Amino acid sequence: MKKELWTKDYIFAVLILFCVHTGPYLLLSVITVYGRLLSGSDTMAGMMASVFALSGLFARFLSAYLLDRVPLKKVLLIFTGLMGLASFLYIFTNTYIQAFLLRGIQGLAYGVTCTAMSTYIVRLLDPQQRLEGIGYSSLTANAANAVCPSIAYALLGPDTDRFKALFLAVFLSVVISFVLMLFMKGSKMESVPAAGKGTGGSGSLVPVMVSFLIWVLMSFAMSSISAFLSLTALQKGFSGIGLYFTFNIAGLILSRILMKKIVQRFGEKAVMIIMICAIAAGLSGISAVTDVRQLYAIGLVIGFANGVLAPVVNTKMINSVPEEKNGFANAVFFAAGDTGFILGPTIWGMAAGTSSYGSVFRLASLTALTAVLILLAGNIHTNKRDQMETI
Repeated sequence: MKKELWTKDYIFAVLILFCVHTGPYLLLSVITVYGRLLSGSDTMAGMMASVFALSGLFARFLSAYLLDRVPLKKVLLIFTGLMGLASFLYIFTNTYIQAFLLRGIQGLAYGVTCTAMSTYIVRLLDPQQRLEGIGYSSLTANAANAVCPSIAYALLGPDTDRFKALFLAVFLSVVISFVLMLFMKGSKMESVPAAGKGTGGSGSLVPVMVSFLIWVLMSFAMSSISAFLSLTALQKGFSGIGLYFTFNIAGLILSRILMKKIVQRFGEKAVMIIMICAIAAGLSGISAVTDVRQLYAIGLVIGFANGVLAPVVNTKMINSVPEEKNGFANAVFFAAGDTGFILGPTIWGMAAGTSSYGSVFRLASLTALTAVLILLAGNIHTNKRDQMETI
């Protein structure tokens, strides 16, 4: 019998995941403003954003250790509580170093909490529903990213100086997440998966590493968009560049609706190759556009392709490990994305300094295509292993 995707537990978990994203995303677009207010330095302001990303990356590896050893509810309550404490203490900060340390703690706590909630959602899902379930739940981050900046600036007021009101809102959002988590029950929340139980992969780390490398490369390539799309548009004299991201989100949402049918029709491997090539073509196309409407079309294509590719890679990684290791696999997927987006802006910035913005996007396109070679090499290895096992 086919199990229903939109169960009460799944809907409740997705709601909590959205709440978890809300607090950090309220600060995401304005934390550099606060950093500059305290330090008077653009460099120090930028470090406020960097420490959150770096501590979040460390959190993914910490999650990989914790989630297959410690009950999920305990992990969630401890690290959500830590995130709430950091958010509350923001209200009393008056020096840069205080805010910097709290931002690092918040990044660590958020990284573990977000990974733990995503892992709980994976454990709720029937293996046949993982692709679709992961796809819809991951939209919570996009939803938070869409609404939180406007709320943050509204709370800050016309002079962008009411930070205590913003910090209180961040704290309250974490409190809501914590309270909702108290009502989460069931064996998947309060116990650790037993080794050797349930369905899962062979336990070989090769498929996990292949998926990890693919997602690092794709995240690295796509980070060129956040780093240099706006500057490219200014250089070309385009206006209305903000609509690129609107079309990008539209493509992402559309992908989640059609993704399952596409994978069923063409197969996982073919879909991954097609979507990687679509993203590569879009990145290359950015360097050659002559009209802003062409950028909108590229945004739609990249949004759709990325919206299909990310859940497919995530699901592939989870399905390649035994059931008791799905927390590890989920954490590795998020770590891959964080690695690409942390390294990307710096390296693409160095490339832009020695060439041009167009060259950056062409190099990003080639980087994405490299992921196809890794995927094919991984499939060759898997086929050889399967042949040896049948002998």
